Amino acid sequence: MEQGTKSDEAQGFRKLVAWQRADELASRMFLTSREIARTDRWLASQVSRAAISVPANIAEGYGRGSLGDYMRFLDIARGSLAELEYYIHFLTKHGLIADADASQASILREETGRLLRGLWQSLKVKDASTWDHSGGVHRIREDIAAYEEDA
Repeated sequence: MEQGTKSDEAQGFRKLVAWQRADELASRMFLTSREIARTDRWLASQVSRAAISVPANIAEGYGRGSLGDYMRFLDIARGSLAELEYYIHFLTKHGLIADADASQASILREETGRLLRGLWQSLKVKDASTWDHSGGVHRIREDIAAYEEDA
């Protein structure tokens, strides 16, 4: 397809560097959790869920129609990232992840955190009345005049 077509617009949240790093981190931790599952399926599930929650919440927030919703989902993503920080610590402490893998995951987690914080701060200063990711021309609007009584 040509540049500037509908498929380019459909990328939306995928263009966000914060989402890209979070996705990379989620993939890395998902693969790590598969190794952990051999000894502890519950812990592996928790690690994977926390990691996948970060890019998923960035994406969901981006798709919401209001700036407030977007920021709320970014806050949830930040919380999941903090949870993941603890899991990386726990896995390292108990020898469930190689030091080199833990170090790479920590670096990627820190980078994701900086990008996510920067994204959140850039949105914090935006005017909520100018924010609209609800579909533009495809939004449904009601005509208030249809509800007014004739005098």
